[in-house]
Amino acid sequence: MAAKFLEVPLKEPSFITLADYEKNFPLTHWRKVLGEYWQISAYVAAIYVVIVFSGKYYMRNRPAFKLNGLLTVWNIGLAAMSIYAFSRVAPEFFRVLLGKNGFHNSICEWPEHNGATAFWSWILLLSKVVELGDTAFIVLRKQNLLFLHWYHHVTTLMSWWVMYTWYEPAQQWYVVMNSFVHSFMYSYYALRAMKVRIPRPIAMAITTIQLLQMVFGVIVNVYSIWIMHYNGTPSNCPHRNWLGLKVSFGIYIPYTILFAKLFIDSYIGKPKAALKKKE
Repeated sequence: MAAKFLEVPLKEPSFITLADYEKNFPLTHWRKVLGEYWQISAYVAAIYVVIVFSGKYYMRNRPAFKLNGLLTVWNIGLAAMSIYAFSRVAPEFFRVLLGKNGFHNSICEWPEHNGATAFWSWILLLSKVVELGDTAFIVLRKQNLLFLHWYHHVTTLMSWWVMYTWYEPAQQWYVVMNSFVHSFMYSYYALRAMKVRIPRPIAMAITTIQLLQMVFGVIVNVYSIWIMHYNGTPSNCPHRNWLGLKVSFGIYIPYTILFAKLFIDSYIGKPKAALKKKE
């Protein structure tokens, strides 16, 4: 955790009305707290993995729980939080992205940062702890537990936690994309829990935007390397640091590979396998 701590002042924006809890959010305090106690994320992740695989072992000879009602409420709650969070973090992101030097500023600087983005970035970080509960439903209902599922939960929790203290502008991309994708994903899961039949193209579209989220994560970090190393100096991207860049690359490249595999297995590989079986 040796990255240089840079103060990020919050401004009173003209393009969004802030609630009092957003105006008064103690950004610097929470950045320092999460940076000082980043090991907690590793402990939580380790406990999660132990519970998950202990739970699978416990359930191996027991009947599956249905839990449809509870699962519906769970997914509706996470969908509602994601939708509202997206509505709060998107205004600053798109204002910067569509402005002068927008793509560069959205990755390298904090030109118009405000309390709504700061507060809801923090809430989305905390939600990564809550979302570990997704796995409980998979284990208790004896569904297939993919490596992608538990690996993604563990690494997202730890990476978001440790990166919050560095608080780079590139993280705008992560919180906007994450809240946007989760708005659809948890809504889809809620409908499925309610036994609503979802057309295959919709499921395919959701997996596609999940994959695109990871692809854009890689693009953001490739641009950061180019601007910081090959096209000048780190001063050209003043609010990014190499530690944050390494962590981002360390999660987004594997995510892209794993989600691409999921897409192929779900929508390309299986139909071909089914066709061969019919022949």
